[in-house]
Amino acid sequence: MRARDLAEPYPTIGMGDHLTAAADLLVGQRLPALLVLDTYGHPVAVLRAEQLIDACLPRYFTQDPLLARIIDEPYADRLRVAPERLVSDCLPPGRPQPFSVPPDCTIVEIAELMVRIGSPVVAVMDRNPDGTARLVGAVTATRLLERLRQGTHA
Repeated sequence: MRARDLAEPYPTIGMGDHLTAAADLLVGQRLPALLVLDTYGHPVAVLRAEQLIDACLPRYFTQDPLLARIIDEPYADRLRVAPERLVSDCLPPGRPQPFSVPPDCTIVEIAELMVRIGSPVVAVMDRNPDGTARLVGAVTATRLLERLRQGTHA
C-alpha cells in the first residue's frame, strides 16, 4: 500500500491565521495536529496540539516547571489562547523538518518519517505537470495504525 492509498483530506490552517482559529479546529474535530499552509497553499509545517498548549503558558512555566506547582487555581483558570497571536508564533524558528512524502511512498517510509520527526500527520504531495506541487491529502498516525493492524489479521 502506498501513500496515495492512505491519504485523506485533512484540515489546514494558514501561517497568518490566529491561534484561536487553530484551537477551534483542533478541539472541534479532536485532531492531534494541523497542517500549516503558506500563502501559496503548500504545507510548510505541522502544528501539534501541544505546541498550541505551550503557547498558552507564560514562558516562566517552561523555564522553571516547579512554578506550575505553586500557581493557584484561580490564576490557572485564567490561562487562555491569546486571540492576537498567530499560528506562525507557535512554529520553531528556522527551516522546518520535512514532513511530506510523494504519493508512491510505502507504509514503512511513512511510519519512519512519523517516528523520526515526531508528527502524528504527514502530508502527501504530488507534482503537477507544470512542476508545481499540490497537496493530495494527509496520512495520520491513526490511519497508518489502522492499516498496520489490518495486516496482523490477514
